[in-house]
Amino acid sequence: MSGVRGLDEHDLNAVVDGRVPPERAAVVEAYLAGQPEEKARLQRDAEIREALRGGFAGELEEPIPNRLRVIRLIAEKRRRLYWRYGAAAAALVLLVLGGIGGWAARGLGVGLAQPSQTAQAAATEREITADALAAHRVFSVEVRHPVEVDAAQEAHLVQWLSKRLGRPLVVPDLSSAGFQLMGGRLLPSESGPAAQFMYQKGNTRLTLYERADSAGETAFRYSEANGIGEFFWSDQDFGYALAAKADRQELMRLAEIIYRQLSGGGGKAKPAAPPPGKPS
Repeated sequence: MSGVRGLDEHDLNAVVDGRVPPERAAVVEAYLAGQPEEKARLQRDAEIREALRGGFAGELEEPIPNRLRVIRLIAEKRRRLYWRYGAAAAALVLLVLGGIGGWAARGLGVGLAQPSQTAQAAATEREITADALAAHRVFSVEVRHPVEVDAAQEAHLVQWLSKRLGRPLVVPDLSSAGFQLMGGRLLPSESGPAAQFMYQKGNTRLTLYERADSAGETAFRYSEANGIGEFFWSDQDFGYALAAKADRQELMRLAEIIYRQLSGGGGKAKPAAPPPGKPS
């Protein structure tokens, strides 16, 4: 990507989203014209995005309320951002015309901060998905010690992890999909403690990874590596990654169940009691 000045990952994500700004279109097209493999990858990502959209319609027995749809949340957030930065740009023009140079420069700085925030969110997403996948590979194959605290001590497990992560956690109930909770463990990350919950259905083990993430709300993003599928999403300042050796449609169905329970949309999720004051 270094051959085209000013092009970054945000522009390539915009290609997948179908939201390349007109002023960036020429730069993106020039880059992709000389990168057929990259262009093919983006086309596949776009096809996956459309397939995922279509998959939502038939996966659940009843429609998800509009207030719970991740795509709707993101669209509303983007509209608010467009209005906010549009108003900031208009104010900047007025300040320049009025001759207040210092305030104009200050307003310009706000505008320039957005790309770095987007890049930081993308970096956090990559970090969470990589950590979650690594933890899944290590612990899902364990025979004697797959979890640190087993499901028989679920109340203690949830209370302990809630205290370490600094917020009341919820253990999703996946029994309707045939997965039973095995337990969980505390994990380290670059940004502090993380939690992993593990479930089992027959010979298939499923892990849910959680840690703090300031990216806001993001849509489900699917990836696959060496037979392990993974869905990532971010909601309420927390990042989630669901991983298993399962096909994409089943993994999406499970991700939807978890999302609805964690967002208060129903199900049998079990909220933790407030963390105790004494150290664990």
